[in-house]
Amino acid sequence: MNDVQPYAFGQHGNAPTAAIGGLEKLGDRLAKRLRAIIEPYSGGRPVVTAKPLDTTMFMMWDACVPAFVSLSLYRLHPIKGLVTLRIDAELVSRLVDSFYGGTTSQRASAERYEFTPTENRLAMRLAESIMAVLVDCWTDITPVEAVLVSRETNTSQAEIMSGECDVIVQSFEIDLGDRDARLVEIVYPQEGFAGLEISGSATKGGNEELRPTDPVWQTRLGNCLDDVRFPARTVLARPNLKISELVALKPGDVIPINIARHLPLLIGDRVFAHGSIGEQDGCAAFMIEKLA
Repeated sequence: MNDVQPYAFGQHGNAPTAAIGGLEKLGDRLAKRLRAIIEPYSGGRPVVTAKPLDTTMFMMWDACVPAFVSLSLYRLHPIKGLVTLRIDAELVSRLVDSFYGGTTSQRASAERYEFTPTENRLAMRLAESIMAVLVDCWTDITPVEAVLVSRETNTSQAEIMSGECDVIVQSFEIDLGDRDARLVEIVYPQEGFAGLEISGSATKGGNEELRPTDPVWQTRLGNCLDDVRFPARTVLARPNLKISELVALKPGDVIPINIARHLPLLIGDRVFAHGSIGEQDGCAAFMIEKLA
């Protein structure tokens, strides 16, 4: 009992289970509403898929966000802290091209750090429509009010929260018919759910979904899962090269890279932990510093 931590009243309240469970139920409903928002610009019927909620640390999510992306920061009262809406820049560009005509090949081949005026207007319109739908869907859990704080195109420029904060990420994959999934994500601060008053409709029927577990089946399933193997990897650097530089490469050329102090440990396509590269017993090793 040497790891006793001081407790400050009002700062470490547990996030209501009903609120988090309500977000899971809102996933499919939000996906349908997102499809209705995107369809007029896409020139076809997009496929919008709600992914399972991901509870992680903010720096884990931040490590997977592209350098150029549409970010809208909101206060979603009475949720405490900033709620972040991410829309992939490539999704905005594709919708502009589909609506006005054009191609993304020229833009995709060059490094980009800002939207064109037309793309910027569409990104703002998408963000406003998505937040309006989100507020409407949240009425099943508790009434909320969205207030825009700022818009950014890079997480390093946005003062959202500290890297150690726990967040809940609600992701939606958008397929415009080319089998390339772009993401729309809503990132909630987990501590922001503390103290929320949940309406009865959000918890109604909760007991009806409970089913007694079969201990034999549970044990067999656990034994089978213990032998499942997942590929683990880390990414030391992601250098960016222009096509002209890539074509001109030859044996002996040196590509300068910067290795970050904190590196993600990826299991499949999801960040599992954060750590650093070192050496142990004469072999390269990865030291886990924080788990997602």
